[in-house]
Amino acid sequence: MPPRLSLFTARSVPFRTKPTVPQKRFAPAPSLQHRAASDDATSKNQSPKTTPLHPQAKGPTMDQLPHVTEEAVAVDKAMGNTPPDVEQGTPVQEILKRDKDAQDKAPRIMKQELQSESNSSNNKSPSGTRSFSTAARRNTAEMEMVSSLGGSGDHLVQFQDTRVVGLEYPDAGFGHKFGLPDLKPLGKAVNFKRRYDPVVEQVTRSLMRDGKLSRAQKNMQFILDALRTSSAPPTNKDLISPLPLQSLPLSPVAYLTAIIDSVAPLVKIRQQRGLLGGGASMPIPVPLRLRQRRRTAIQWILTAAEGRREDKLAERVAKELLGVAEGRSSAWEKRARIHKLAISARANVKIAASGRRTRTKAIRGK
Repeated sequence: MPPRLSLFTARSVPFRTKPTVPQKRFAPAPSLQHRAASDDATSKNQSPKTTPLHPQAKGPTMDQLPHVTEEAVAVDKAMGNTPPDVEQGTPVQEILKRDKDAQDKAPRIMKQELQSESNSSNNKSPSGTRSFSTAARRNTAEMEMVSSLGGSGDHLVQFQDTRVVGLEYPDAGFGHKFGLPDLKPLGKAVNFKRRYDPVVEQVTRSLMRDGKLSRAQKNMQFILDALRTSSAPPTNKDLISPLPLQSLPLSPVAYLTAIIDSVAPLVKIRQQRGLLGGGASMPIPVPLRLRQRRRTAIQWILTAAEGRREDKLAERVAKELLGVAEGRSSAWEKRARIHKLAISARANVKIAASGRRTRTKAIRGK
């Protein structure tokens, strides 16, 4: 099919260009001459003009600070106090006393005055003697009492062989006017080196890992804060505390002590071999001291806290302590189990004691 447009028969299309618009041209600006303000526009040979100064203007060294003495005088006048006398200076005699070189060059009259003053000072009484009496006297009430008893009112204290005579007080003893304090001997359990409560310190040491005591103390602080902000524990007959249960959160240290002492076991079970014959061991209940009981309870609480889902150790231990206070902790079951086993094996204590005596006799017989 032939194309519709024929290239040979097409007409030429006229093409017109866009008319040009004359552009505006700007003449270059003449160069500006920079002239200082001190230059004269009429003549360059004249000297530059200066700005006139104010009649009250002062230079950098014209208004200096006053002297210390003058400043003190101005301050005293402003405060209404008596200002020091500035006009009065130091006497020449005082300067000559301090300066020996000036004494040689001083006038003859001043030398004679200084010499007369030194001679008068040498003629004074020697040091160590006083013109007044230093004897100790009794009080007025005591003097009146002595005079009423027939003694002389002018009774002085005397010393005989380094002993004081005249200071006997019947109520306080010899040499004491007031009674002595009652100094009782301190008990063996008194220890002033402890900074924290024994329970708090023991729990803190149990919380410490890798010797990081500061971190354990921070965890202990979090635990005490949790006990303080918690609600009062419900009625629990196993929780022993000298304070009412409703007031335990007000004293977190007492709250912690009550929890640990309540769940702490009284005894431990020791397995002793050789008493029953053969290889069987005999369970013997052994009583624990206070610190041992608390340590066992703390270990139970920390073991139970490891199974909780809280992220932080301090939070897990705090939740477990509150669980012990509410009676829903596994530490109570361990305590009941040990006490039950100790009750069932309480007869073994006598057998163990008799067996120990028999063994001692056998050893001595050999």
